[in-house]
Amino acid sequence: MTCQNTISCFLFSLLLFIFGCSSDTEIDIPDHIASLENLTVIPENAEPLHAIELERTAVYGDTDEVIIGQLGVVTVDEQGRVYLADRSQNVIHIYEPDGSYLTKIGREGDGPGEFRQIRSMQVEEDKLHVMDMTTMRISTFNLNSQNFINDLEIPFEFDHSGWYSNFPLSFYLKNENNFIVHYGVSYSAGSTLQDEAAMEHSKVLNRNDGSFAEEKLYEFRTTETLTKTENNSIYLMAMDYKRGTKYSINGEHMMWGWSEDLLFKIHDMDGNYVRAIYQPLENRPLNRNEVINKYADRTEPWRSMVRNDAMPETWPAFSTMLTDDENRIWAALFDDDDEIWNWRIFTQLGELFASFNRPRNKQIQEIRNGYVYTRETDEETGLVQVVKYGIQFN
Repeated sequence: MTCQNTISCFLFSLLLFIFGCSSDTEIDIPDHIASLENLTVIPENAEPLHAIELERTAVYGDTDEVIIGQLGVVTVDEQGRVYLADRSQNVIHIYEPDGSYLTKIGREGDGPGEFRQIRSMQVEEDKLHVMDMTTMRISTFNLNSQNFINDLEIPFEFDHSGWYSNFPLSFYLKNENNFIVHYGVSYSAGSTLQDEAAMEHSKVLNRNDGSFAEEKLYEFRTTETLTKTENNSIYLMAMDYKRGTKYSINGEHMMWGWSEDLLFKIHDMDGNYVRAIYQPLENRPLNRNEVINKYADRTEPWRSMVRNDAMPETWPAFSTMLTDDENRIWAALFDDDDEIWNWRIFTQLGELFASFNRPRNKQIQEIRNGYVYTRETDEETGLVQVVKYGIQFN
């Protein structure tokens, strides 16, 4: 076809441009996502609003005063002091923001303010709350004096009647009168595994009288695992390619998403759905032979569990979800390089705030006060430590 004049050529080209752009930007949203109310969709090729730089500023770990046996959970208070749980010594080490050692809280035992298995920690203004999964209680300490305040028993008894049981796994702050206790999943040895998904849930625990509310606050599918029952024993194996519910609770909102899609559902602290954020994503293809070879040196039954699994064709959309103290969502996406996470940061308004790559062996644990805190292994000493990085958005 030949254009007769400049104007007609221009109009024809403009129409092609308009229709071409409409076709390119059309987003195919799955029905189960499109049906959500207050859904914000971020285009797959959206450019982040900011670049991000991380600058290493401090290290927390072994010092002249203390040697950590086995690093457990980590948290940070509003003053930037860092709290590291020592799983082997059952104490909590406290560091100043610059990395210098301050003191320790607790000791091993069953008495008031003592620990057997530190599972979860939460900072609330001038208090530190610590959940022990063996003694089934939450101990509270004053952050300024480091003195013990009280213990709150978690009323709980295992129910072994089903093919899986729920047990208190972690806890979160709801308000000054209540904790949220999250129940994980424990499979019963010798039981017959069922096709339906095992469910995790939470209940509200009254901080004043130690009683649970009757109703569950939320409930969702637990993370998929490789499972095998044999001779009245059960074998469980966590795999990166399995899908699961990732969640984060920060005192203002509760957020979670099934890792198949880059979709985050936001709820208020009473469990009411508020809105959702979704970014279409083509999940990375999974090479079955590469996965099998990765576990070829494992002993039985682990090796055959991997080899006989009906693996999905792709990796999940994301592996980890965290929230910072600005209510932004940080999600770690799978990358073509299996030693890298592609981190994406989303605002509550549904904006792609920033994106960056980070080595998998520098696991982000906490984002607070303008800093990222990671769990890393020192290449020279082989010691596990927490490293603080200052965040700069450009």
